[in-house]
Parts: sequence; structure tokens; C-alpha cells
Amino acid sequence: MGYKSLWSMRLWRYYLRSAERTIKVFRIINIIFVVGSTIIIIVLISLFTPLFSRTVVYLLQHLPLPTMTGAAMSSPPTAYVVIGGGLTNDANNDIVLNSYSLNRVRTVATAYHDLPLPVVLSGAEAPWLGQWLIEHGIDGLISENASMNTCENARFTAKRIPLNHVYLVTDSYHMARARRQFALNNINSTALNAPLPMPRDWMQPAQNLSHSRRAYEVAAYLRDVLRPQPNCRSAEEVSTEQLLTPRGKPVKTSN
Repeated sequence: MGYKSLWSMRLWRYYLRSAERTIKVFRIINIIFVVGSTIIIIVLISLFTPLFSRTVVYLLQHLPLPTMTGAAMSSPPTAYVVIGGGLTNDANNDIVLNSYSLNRVRTVATAYHDLPLPVVLSGAEAPWLGQWLIEHGIDGLISENASMNTCENARFTAKRIPLNHVYLVTDSYHMARARRQFALNNINSTALNAPLPMPRDWMQPAQNLSHSRRAYEVAAYLRDVLRPQPNCRSAEEVSTEQLLTPRGKPVKTSN
């Protein structure tokens, strides 16, 4: 066999091996593309159905809480704590509870009529939450008016009144982060989940997407764990007078 023939055979073998490797690479790329596309399609579809939001809530409900000590672990709930969900303006441009806050006071009102316990209202929304509850036959309220975020809700509530174990009222997406913050202040909590304004409905993709957007609470939870928010004031930075002073006055409404 001549030198040229031997060289040609070697080139041919090299070409075949290169072609085989190229085919394998393209097969891997194709598999990755198909799998990745399938995952993206499934995620996009689930965002507009109850699947994604239910998965997020399940995950949030099973996140661990920080270790608590003493009476926090042995005493039953002795109060309700309602975390404000925001305010809005009505048709007359008066400040009123938004639908998130409204669902939370409705939830605590139902629970209170079954089991009367002190009600603690936390956040700038406290005067409006209190006004609604008074108008619905619930008084003797305890307000903390200074907190501006979930971390401060827990810190300032702990400063406002000694508590070991509470029924915590917020929505199911926010609950895990809120319970963690209260646990960091050695307050145990039993969840009372308030519904979101829009229900889950397989036939209402826009409503399901609103639920899916609440999945940001997972990222917020991880942020609190890995890099606590810098705008959470310590209890020492806020006076008792500030906790007791409302930052607004609700408009009196009729029952």
C-alpha cells in the first residue's frame, strides 16, 4: 500500500471519528433543547393555572422555623396578630383598607367570634384595621403603628406586648416569612391564612397569574435568610410612644 493510500485512510478515519463526535454533540444539544423547552412550556402553562401557586404554597409551608425557647414552645396561642396588607383610596379619595388588609381583618373577625382573644394590629394600617374591627363588634384592640415591613412587624409587636405564642393572620404566601421573623423574636405562631382577593380558578388564568406572582415570597424568604434587609429598625430605635402613635386617621364609616 502506498504512502498516499495510507494517509488517505488515516484522514478518512479521522473524519469518521469527528463526524461521530459532532453527531453526539448535536444529539445532546437536541435533548437539552427539547427538555428545556418542555420545562419552560410547563412552567408557563402552570403560571396561568393553580399548579404553580399551590406548589409554592406547599414549599413555603414546609420551610423550617428558627429555634425558639421557653414558653414559646410550650404555651398555647394567647392572642391574634394581624399584619397589615396595605391601604388604598376609595372613590372619594379617602384612605381605606385595600383588599388584602380587608381579607385579613375578616379572617381574624371570624376566628375571634369562635375564640375571643386579644387582637394585636401591626403596621401603619393599624388605625384602619382597628376601625373596621370596632365597627364589627370587636374592641379592646392593641395596636403597633410603627412597623414598615415584616421584620419590623415582628420586632415591634414583641416590644409592644409580651407574647409567647400567637395566631398569626396574613396570607398563605407571606405566612412563612412572617412566621420566621416572629420566631426570631422568640414568638411562636399558628397560621391563620387569609385568602387573597382573587380566588384560584382553572378557568381564570389572569387570577391564577396573580397568585403565581406572589411566588416572589420565596425569593424574599431567601433574602431574609442570606442577607437580612438593612431597613429593618431595631426595637431600640423606636420608642414606645411611636408604637402607640397612629400615622393616620381612618374615616368613620357606617356598619
